[in-house]
Amino acid sequence: MKEINLATFSLKYDKQATERCSVKLDEHTYIEDKQLPSYLFGESTLSFFDFYQADCSGFVESDYTLSEKFQQIISRFPHTNQQKILLTDDNSYSIKNIPVYITVTDYILASSSPEAYPEFKEKLETIHSLKPVNDDEQTFVSSYKRKRLFLDGTYGARELLENSQEKNGKAIQSQLEYVNEMYYFSHYSYAAMVQFLPEYEITTYDQFHEAYGKYIYSVTITKNGKTVPLLWPDYLYHKPENHLEFGLLANSNQLRYQLFDKWEKEEEVSLDILAEGFEDVHFRTRLKQPMRFSPHLSKSDYILGETISLSIDNGLVKELEQQTARFELVKSKKISENGYSLDFELLEEELLLSGAQFEKAGRYQLKIISETYGQLLFLFTLKQEGSIQK
Repeated sequence: MKEINLATFSLKYDKQATERCSVKLDEHTYIEDKQLPSYLFGESTLSFFDFYQADCSGFVESDYTLSEKFQQIISRFPHTNQQKILLTDDNSYSIKNIPVYITVTDYILASSSPEAYPEFKEKLETIHSLKPVNDDEQTFVSSYKRKRLFLDGTYGARELLENSQEKNGKAIQSQLEYVNEMYYFSHYSYAAMVQFLPEYEITTYDQFHEAYGKYIYSVTITKNGKTVPLLWPDYLYHKPENHLEFGLLANSNQLRYQLFDKWEKEEEVSLDILAEGFEDVHFRTRLKQPMRFSPHLSKSDYILGETISLSIDNGLVKELEQQTARFELVKSKKISENGYSLDFELLEEELLLSGAQFEKAGRYQLKIISETYGQLLFLFTLKQEGSIQK
């Protein structure tokens, strides 16, 4: 007969039924008949692979390795929640102080037969502040949702254990809005922003950072029942902006972006944001109709006077012909001009802007907002002749 001791919890067990150990857990584990706590609560640092494994099926550890380009971006824009997010030596991320739990039954089985559960034993060694908790005990529990460590060494999805802990996260969902959805923007197939509603007057980077941004540690997007994690800087916020923005890269062989290689009209998409000390934030939207091909400018830099060519779906051409889509040109100083007042020509799958109407070099934005195809934004630069490198 052996004994398990953990804080106020102790239990005798044996490999066979005895007078003292008469309660059977499995074929090789018998315990004494006594009231036991329900769970063991603790905290652990989890790799992104371990943290997302239950929700993001099909991903392997290498899918969380940051590309060389992302590593360069991080050197300029490091994650703003470094109290929670750790950049590892193998160029991936870990999340610190994740609330976890183990059922007492699993703990007993693994303690009595550690050789049968090596993965569990390895993960158990990384958990700190392990405490027994009863179903009706709420007084010292202060975390919001926990991940269960199973006997096979994997973690489950985050759970709110209603009977053993209280919600203590700050509610913030009603203060935020999901805005500025964009399709085919720059290198992205889909992008959007999350910001505070105007009445909360969060107008600067510092205000957003202090109110919410610095606490964010996880962003995931779900489409057609499949969830993928976004890795900073798939999502980020930066000066001088007052919002969180994210995008899924187009034409990438990385698994997390392939979710948006194709989509259907009205397909539901949801975005989930986790932030330390806050209740989860969840947004839902429905996608606009995809185009038959990715719309694009013929190039990003034009010489003054040169015709600007934008290839677009014929359906959008018809909307521009009927002037049912919103059409704007945003100039260098953020001055917006009605696109329909410009000198332009529409072909079957092309919008041509006469270069003769532009007098000054600079950066411009061409914006089209369609009820059918959503918001499209194209960036181009006009340069003096001789200034474009060939």
